[in-house]
Amino acid sequence: MSICSLVVYSKPENVPMVEKQISALEGVEINADSGDGRLVVSIDHPDRTHCSKMIMDMSAMKGVLNTSLIYEYYE
Repeated sequence: MSICSLVVYSKPENVPMVEKQISALEGVEINADSGDGRLVVSIDHPDRTHCSKMIMDMSAMKGVLNTSLIYEYYE
């Protein structure tokens, strides 16, 4: 089991587009929206490689400026 938490940064006007893209990813959940372009996102998936791929996919999404891994748990 692998659980990751990260902050996804975008411009505030891009948040709806970014939220739509992130919501389509398997095992990914948006937990909070700061209102200023930061989204708190969690990834919960049995495969650790899947979590890494999701973080890389989010980093490459249109409208995303940066992603920052905050927490990772792997068992």
